[in-house]
Amino acid sequence: GHLIKVGAEGQRVTPREFFSFFVTDGDQVEATELNPRILSFDKENPFVFRQRAVRGQASWYLQDTFSVLSNLTVNAGLRFDHTAVLVSDSQFSPRVGAVFYIPQTQTALRGSYNRIFMTPQVENLLLSSSQEARELSPFITPEGEGGAAVQPERQHAFEVGFAQNIANLFELDAAYWWRFVRNYSDPNVLLGTSVIFPNSVARGEAEGLDLRIDVPERKGWSGRFSYSNSRVFQIGPINGGLFLEEEVIEIAEGTRFTPDHDQRNVGSFAVMYHHRKSELWIGFSGRHESGTPIEVNEEELEELMERPGAELVNFERRRVKPRTLFDLSIGKELAASDPVVATLQFDIRNLTNQRFAYNFGNPFSGTHFGHSRLWSVRLKLGF
Repeated sequence: GHLIKVGAEGQRVTPREFFSFFVTDGDQVEATELNPRILSFDKENPFVFRQRAVRGQASWYLQDTFSVLSNLTVNAGLRFDHTAVLVSDSQFSPRVGAVFYIPQTQTALRGSYNRIFMTPQVENLLLSSSQEARELSPFITPEGEGGAAVQPERQHAFEVGFAQNIANLFELDAAYWWRFVRNYSDPNVLLGTSVIFPNSVARGEAEGLDLRIDVPERKGWSGRFSYSNSRVFQIGPINGGLFLEEEVIEIAEGTRFTPDHDQRNVGSFAVMYHHRKSELWIGFSGRHESGTPIEVNEEELEELMERPGAELVNFERRRVKPRTLFDLSIGKELAASDPVVATLQFDIRNLTNQRFAYNFGNPFSGTHFGHSRLWSVRLKLGF
């Protein structure tokens, strides 16, 4: 009655980084409130970082799935991780999950605990943890806080939930989860570009409630609905990264703030009709998101209000405005016999062509606007 799994993994990591910049217009640096310390880097004396390393990391795990009672299933295991990429660190991570099924009511009760160890992303890790980047960090203090190397993330993850069949009409699934995190991984972007640098926040917590309803197919119709309510906060200082802005939100040791991925309310639905005889199907779906925080100091709000796209932000709430998007999909199997299966699909995303922003002026993730109405046609061939 036991299903035992065991595995091991080893990696040889060889980052090689080269990064350089210099200032072409000192007046522009002052006008845009960039870090004045970068003024010392000009064409004759650019900022140059060049470094390479050969490091390794390894892990192993042991896991067992078994039934204690006829209706109680347990999945338990132990994982060990060791990394020498930049910093040398290790952790044993126990994990256990259990589900108890009540056949009389068709109810499944479940709970789980995970201890998680995640190494930092390798991209630009050497620069992000370097003394050169540390000297430019707005989070640096005389004691050196805010400039330490990026450490692996450690997380305690808990979840409890249940699944309930309601009169064979639909399935209700609910889960409440919470996390306690050390060295929260949260990379920043370079001046609103897509170039990212890993950093970590000293600690943080997250919790949320997830609800989902699934309606199985009947006479061709099926559907689903989901809703999530969550809350995330983090506590400084911030280590690593490359910040060239001067007026970044002030995050010192013990400073509590709301990170850019804190989206309090998210809801979605989907309705699909599948005509089995003709293999034609059509799906209509929607998603509502309540908006992410903008994370700036009070004196920066006026400057943000002048930026293009500011009308997509609610500056009183300090969040981008909520958005509700709808999608439509139509598909048909053109051939379903061997040796070739062909499917044609037509999609419209953001059906109402709503303008929206994912985030705005965020020091970690920059500004990202959403897509306008998207049309696509695809032909899929399976051999």
